[in-house]
Formats: sequence, C-alpha cells, structure tokens
Amino acid sequence: MLGRLRGEPEQDAYLPEDWVGSTTVARNTFLTPAPAKPAPPLFAGSVEPTPDSDDPEEGLSRVADGTLLRDVIAADPVAWLGEAHVARFGPETGLLVKLLDSAERLPVHAHPGRDFARAELGSAFGKTEAWIVVDTREGEGTVWVGLREPVESAEYLEWIERRDVDRLLGSLNALSVRAGDVVYVPGGVPHAIGAGLLLVELQEPTDLSLLCEWQGFPIRPEDSHLGLGWDRAVGALDLSAHEPIRELPPEAGTFFWADAEPEAAGRFAVVLVLAGEGAIGGEPARAGDAFALPAAAGAVDVEGELDVLRCLGPDPSL
Repeated sequence: MLGRLRGEPEQDAYLPEDWVGSTTVARNTFLTPAPAKPAPPLFAGSVEPTPDSDDPEEGLSRVADGTLLRDVIAADPVAWLGEAHVARFGPETGLLVKLLDSAERLPVHAHPGRDFARAELGSAFGKTEAWIVVDTREGEGTVWVGLREPVESAEYLEWIERRDVDRLLGSLNALSVRAGDVVYVPGGVPHAIGAGLLLVELQEPTDLSLLCEWQGFPIRPEDSHLGLGWDRAVGALDLSAHEPIRELPPEAGTFFWADAEPEAAGRFAVVLVLAGEGAIGGEPARAGDAFALPAAAGAVDVEGELDVLRCLGPDPSL
C-alpha cells in the first residue's frame, strides 16, 4: 500500500516502513557523527530502513538535494525548531513520523516510556506513539492495544519465555479500525498491528522496541529485550488494565500532534500529502510526498486540492 498511496505499482516485500522527515538513526546500524551542512528550508523525502544494514545513516531522511535533514537542522536549530524547543529539547526535532504498511500481523511488542528510557537506556526520549489509519486492504483491520485485565510481571514473563502467542495476543484489547481512525499508544503499553493496514505513525524519536513475540518473525531472541535481559526489560511494560484511547488526548501534545493544516505552525512540522496533486511552497506535491516546515517559516503557499496530514513535534510549553 505504500506504492498505492503514491499511485505506483509495488509488490509486497519485507520493507514495510517509510521513515518520513526522520533525524533518527535505526538501531540496526552503528551511530557516527555527521558534519553539519546548509540546505534549502523546504524538502520532500523519506527513507525505508533496511534490516541488517551497516549503513551508519540508516533511517535518516534527506532533503531534495540529498543533504541529511539532520544536518540541515544542526546548521540552524533555532530557525528550524524554535528557541523554546531548543531550550527544552536541544537540537532534536522530538518527532519521528513513519508510514507503515502491515501486509501481515506484526508481533506483540511495546516501547519504553521516557522515565524507563532515561534510567535504563540513557535516552531522553521513550517511544509513546499514535496511529492514524490512512488506508486498508479490506474495509477494516484489527489492532491490539493494552491489556484487558492486569497481569503480574512474573506471569507475563512466563508467556514470553514459553512463546505463548495465544496468551500474549489474547490478553490485549482488540480494536476494529478503518481509514480515518486514530489510536494513541502510551509508552510501555503492549500492542500489535494487524494485517492489511496503512498507518501514519507519530512517535518520539527513538527506535526502541521490546519484542514480546518473535517466533515466526525475522527476530533473534537476544534482540528482543534491548540488551537488558527480560528480567529488567519487563519493568518497561505497563501490565495494568488499559482502556484504548481512540483519539489524540491533550497529553499527546507533550510528545507530538497532528492536524490537517498545510501551513507552518511556529514549530517543526512534517507535512505528508495523503491525496491530491498541487504544490506546497512552490514545490510540486502529490500523494506520498513529504515536506519539512521550519518553525521560522512564514506563510506557505498551497496550490491545488491537497489532503494533508501535518505532524508536529512536542509542544515545549507543556
């Protein structure tokens, strides 16, 4: 469905994600510093992370001239992110946007919240996320989010160790979703994404996942727990009962926000074109294109009938 979004033929393969406007390096690579370079203030581009890649720039988006967006922002972080954002978060967008096409059900997993990530992983960001359903292969699909009933950590660890998929998946709230639906997933909440969905995912800017299920997936058991061992990693999981949140609640603004406005927002934004054809800031725009808008941008000219999703970084005032 990534191809279908762009109006291009594409066969299903093993690269289900496009990272859009990303300054986040994928965990399947080695981190190396890159020099800052100037670049135009508007860009379109995305990148598909490749499993087992040794590219140190894996996951990083590039602007139209090939420069890494990370380097563009590093050259003038206040203009791109805003003074208040830089004072709060440093020269980091605070945002990772993905397009995810799930041709098959994805494994039960969770992402650490900020407190656990800071204490155990040395990261200022965890990975709270939200899903916005863009398309489905059928009329609707299924996602699983949060435990229906509380579970003791020792029992949950037994399910992981026994590879008890029925328990892991069956313990979660199953939700039917269709295009236009939104689901908010706080850090720590176990979840799984069903087959046949095209999602825009808004996330904190990390690639931190705890994979409770790996059998039948190209995942090694030793890669499932972020190197912590499950006895420590289980502390990141929210094993209390969870009521699914089918909107962006006010607290989501601490992490990200999304709306349908193509204009600049006074803070860093990624504008993803979902349908139509026209131009943004004088650059041709059609479904599947992405544009980064800096905090310092003034009015942005929009031409044509465009259906867009504007993805915003965290509100530094919250």
